[in-house]
Amino acid sequence: MNNVKRPKLHRMNIKKMHLNASIRRRLLSYIVAGVIILLLTFTVVTSLLTTKQTSAKLVKNAKQVASALAQQSTLALLTASSINAESAMDQVLEFPDVDGAGLVGRDGEFYVWRGHAQGNNYFSKILWEKTTELTLFDEDENHWYIASAIILYNADIEDTGDTVDEKLGYAIVSFSKNSLYEINRDIILTIAITGTIALIGLIIIIGSAIKNQLSPLRALTEIMVYNHQTGEHNIADVRGPREIEQMADSFNAMMKTLDEQDEKLRHHRDQLEAEVKIRTRELVEARDAALSSSRHKSEFLANMTHELRTPIQSIIGYVDLSREEIESEGLFHVCEDLDKITRNAERLLGMINSVLDLSKIEAGRLELNINSVYLFDLIRNVEEATAPLIPSNNNQFQLVNHCNNLLLRIDNEKMLQVLINLISNACKFTQNGKIQLEIKIQENRLIFAVSDTGIGIEKEKQQQIFKKFIQVDSSESRRFGGTGLGLAISKQFCELMKAEISVASEYGKGTTFTVSLPL
Repeated sequence: MNNVKRPKLHRMNIKKMHLNASIRRRLLSYIVAGVIILLLTFTVVTSLLTTKQTSAKLVKNAKQVASALAQQSTLALLTASSINAESAMDQVLEFPDVDGAGLVGRDGEFYVWRGHAQGNNYFSKILWEKTTELTLFDEDENHWYIASAIILYNADIEDTGDTVDEKLGYAIVSFSKNSLYEINRDIILTIAITGTIALIGLIIIIGSAIKNQLSPLRALTEIMVYNHQTGEHNIADVRGPREIEQMADSFNAMMKTLDEQDEKLRHHRDQLEAEVKIRTRELVEARDAALSSSRHKSEFLANMTHELRTPIQSIIGYVDLSREEIESEGLFHVCEDLDKITRNAERLLGMINSVLDLSKIEAGRLELNINSVYLFDLIRNVEEATAPLIPSNNNQFQLVNHCNNLLLRIDNEKMLQVLINLISNACKFTQNGKIQLEIKIQENRLIFAVSDTGIGIEKEKQQQIFKKFIQVDSSESRRFGGTGLGLAISKQFCELMKAEISVASEYGKGTTFTVSLPL
């Protein structure tokens, strides 16, 4: 019937054909329900037809019995003697289903009644004047009541001498419905037994047929479940009904397509892995070369800046000596030019120092020099170093210290440079404003907050200001000078000292730089 080409299943807990069981159960349910409905319909219709036919036959028999009793009871009514009716009554009561019989006179009174009891006035329903033949005049749940008129044929009329048929009374027969009920019960029981046997046989035959027809579908489902659980693409060779074969063909086509796609993906993956290895090797070589180049560059800058500091410091020294000689000779107008030379030389020296610090950081040659310093001494050094910068843009400086004279264990020079850089930036970007250095202790950390009322920093640029060579205004027409290294070096120093530096600013309203130093 079917042959599935697949690896041998290891009794995996595949739900024994949920789909198959569902289809089989549903088909059997529909068939059984249909057969039961047909069987009930057949039983009801057969019972109704049988009841109608049997009732008609039994009523007909009862009428014949009543007619026979009427014919044999004429003498009894003429003589008004119940004894003459005994023989006829005995014969009638011997008939099956006759459980009562009696004679009623024309006055409605019983001459005699035997068998099934009935009240004397019960038969007042009989229409004496209109009923001249056999009549089913009444019935209840268990009986039919048949009345047959007792006629005296060709009776003489005294006045006229004419002959007429004279009605003497009625012969009444009570006919039981037990036979009808027994017949119906036997019919229903027979139909039920026969139908049950037929239904069981039908279920067995149809269930076997359905199982046989769904066997290919079960095999196809098993290979689908196996492929789903293992990720394999096995082909199902299923033979069966045309629809299931079409499903199997579609499934096999899908499996072949997936195999082809997997093969292509494996090929692409191998190619990508090879390319990734090549690119990774190239990137590693490029990274190593870049690191080596950066290290050489940093070492070169460190050496060069160190060499540049010597002539600059010499220039500053010779300018100082020249100023002393010129002042001694009274050439004070030349001193202004010497001051310009000194300022530019010091500015150049500051730039060289920044590049030197940066190159040392990149070369990994920058080390901490931890020493003990009092907080008041650190603050005094900051004020002395930044005092010449405050008046340059007509600014005011305010110191707010909430701390005592703490003894700090820090790199004094680097912490001093960080604070000088922050105050220097505040002085450069603030005009006619206020610059404040606030010192406080918060959560076991020493906080230095440098705030100004200057131009502020746009929000999207706040994350870039700590990068090297980055300035808030980097256009060619920018108003403020600088190398863009001060904040970058300050951040490196803070990280080296386990401190944190952050910025909060609103464009046009000022900026606050915060250094948080662990105590």
